[in-house]
Amino acid sequence: MEGKFKIAVIGLGVIGGSLAYALRGFKDCEISGYDLNEDVVKLARERGAIDYGCHSSKEAVKNADLIIICVYPEYIHKIIEDCRDELKKGAVITDVCGVKTGISKRIEAVLPNGVFYVGGHPMAGREVDGFINAEKDLFVDSGYIITPVDTSDDKSIRLVYDMAKYIGASRITVNTPSKHDEIIAYTSDLMHIAASALCLTYNEDMNRAYTAGSFRDCTRIALINPELWAELFLSNKKNTLFEIDRFLDNINELRTAIDNDDFDKLYSLLSKVRENKIKMQNSEPEEIKLNDKSLK
Repeated sequence: MEGKFKIAVIGLGVIGGSLAYALRGFKDCEISGYDLNEDVVKLARERGAIDYGCHSSKEAVKNADLIIICVYPEYIHKIIEDCRDELKKGAVITDVCGVKTGISKRIEAVLPNGVFYVGGHPMAGREVDGFINAEKDLFVDSGYIITPVDTSDDKSIRLVYDMAKYIGASRITVNTPSKHDEIIAYTSDLMHIAASALCLTYNEDMNRAYTAGSFRDCTRIALINPELWAELFLSNKKNTLFEIDRFLDNINELRTAIDNDDFDKLYSLLSKVRENKIKMQNSEPEEIKLNDKSLK
C-alpha cells in the first residue's frame, strides 16, 4: 500500500488499543500494531483495530509516518534506540506516558536526525487494563496534553494536535515536559495516591450497602496497576512529594478544625474548597498558536 499514511502503534493495551480503534480513517491511514503478547496482536487484527500485526517493533515502525508508543516509561527510549535504523526521515514519534521530563531527555538522546518527537498525554483511561477493555470512544470529550521538545517542529506538533482532535479530545493544551510533570503531580499522581490511601485500610465491617457515589468517585482509580503507577510516582518524585506534603497540610488543617469543634473555621475552609473547585472546572486551555497562527 505504497503512499498510504502509515501509523504504528507499539503496545496494544487499553490506551494503545483504544487509539488504534479511534484513529480509523485518520488521513486515510493504515495501522500496524505490535505487542509483546502475540495473542493480543492477533485479537487486535481480528477486531479491526489494526490493519496488520507485526512480530517486532522494528517491523511495525518501518515506513511509518506517525509512531505512537504506548508502553511503560522505562521502555520508550529503548524501543526508539532499537528501531533507529527502521525510522524513516520525517517520521513523528509520540507517546502516551503520564510523566515527561526524564523520558523526553532520554528520547532526545537517541532520536535520529530527521525524526521528530512530540510528547503526548491523553487525559483518559480506564481502571482496567488490556486490549480487551479498549474502546474507540475512550478519548471523546477528554483532555490531551502535548509536550514538544526543542527539536519538535511545527509540522510535527500540528500532526499530534490533529491526531488528538480526531480521536475526540476537546480540551487540548501545549506545555513543556517539566511544567506538564509539575501540574500532573496534582491532577493525576496525587489523585491516585489519595485513592490508594483511602483503600490501604478500611472499616472491615462495611459492605456495599454503605457505598454510594462519593465512595465510587473517590476510590474508582484504586483499582490500580501497581507496576505502572509505582514507576510513575518515582519518575515524578519531586513534584509528587510536593503535592503529598501540601495535601497532608490541608488534611491537618481540616482535622484541627474538626478536633476543636471550630464551625467557623470549617465553614471558611469548605467555602474556599467550593470556590477553588468552581475556578478549576471553569479554567479552559489557552489558544494554541504555531507561527502566530491558531491551531483549530
